[in-house]
Amino acid sequence: MSGKKKTKTSGNGGVSARGGDKSATTSNHKTMNMGVLSAVVVVLALAYDNFRLRFNTSHAQPQNGEIKLGRYKTWEEAPASYEEFGHDNDPSVCRLPIVSVEEWEEKRMWEGETPVIVKNVTENWKALQHWTKEELLRRYPDIVVGMGNSKDLGQTGPDDAGDALRRTTIYDYVVNWMHSSSKYVFDRQLRIPDGNFLDDCKPYPMPTRMYDEDREAVYESGVPENKMWKDHLALTIGHDMQGLTFHRHNAAWNTVVFGAKRWILYDAERISNITRLKAMTRDIRNPIQLDSGNWIRTLYPKDDRLYEIRNYGHDCVQRAGEMMYVPRGWAHMVLNIGDTVAVVSERGLDGAN
Repeated sequence: MSGKKKTKTSGNGGVSARGGDKSATTSNHKTMNMGVLSAVVVVLALAYDNFRLRFNTSHAQPQNGEIKLGRYKTWEEAPASYEEFGHDNDPSVCRLPIVSVEEWEEKRMWEGETPVIVKNVTENWKALQHWTKEELLRRYPDIVVGMGNSKDLGQTGPDDAGDALRRTTIYDYVVNWMHSSSKYVFDRQLRIPDGNFLDDCKPYPMPTRMYDEDREAVYESGVPENKMWKDHLALTIGHDMQGLTFHRHNAAWNTVVFGAKRWILYDAERISNITRLKAMTRDIRNPIQLDSGNWIRTLYPKDDRLYEIRNYGHDCVQRAGEMMYVPRGWAHMVLNIGDTVAVVSERGLDGAN
């Protein structure tokens, strides 16, 4: 036998090496080194976040009555990508009913299977005065919330995020994290000290208000618990271009107090085809789930996604004071436009869930 090393031709006409091919070995070492370097970067980033969390939380409350406001004095002063991501809800694009509170309640539209935008929901909420940036930090600095990366929260859901959620206070998050990291507050497990934080959102939208006013009647109605609107409320706070990637859950409403949100919603029946759903939400040639902004920029215009949303979904902008109702099973993606503060209620969940 010859002492020469054998090679075989690869499918793309190149040469894949056996034995001691130096170029392949060098390439493999480079790949391995890049992988190790990426892992080290992730570990260091997590360690830095942990250090920042421990250090900053100890200085996370107003000192001597002084309220720090972070990088921007008000929610409205912060950058907002409205020029790129906002639009005027043209009926051919949004394709949703936009109704008054009275119509929402008279028609009991939460019992339907169509998303709805409801106007002027926060008109009588104290949150309009109490949740301006300075007042929120003055009144409720000690409220403990969970924060995490919005992409991670979209992939796992806030309830299953586990260690991906870090506990901190509203004051610490807004002053130290909101504009200097990718952290996003989406908290279903509010730890509320003395005060009337969620009372600032009364009167709650229907049907959540029914439980608040007469929970005994709700339990006696015979409605299964997984279809019962209880006292569950969640808080979301995030900066421009944050938001959850495509996800699904039980019926829910989302009310914006400050800021705005871009929504992409996709029909629950249409996405029963899992192949179609994956093709819509990801690039099948590079199946990494993009954040909401980059999905709109790069994937939305391609491969029939625009056609699908225009015909079987909705593309809408929700403004401050408006509520978006999303029926059970609808896939949806959300993107903040500017600093955004919102409250969410999901059917079937208790206040502690």
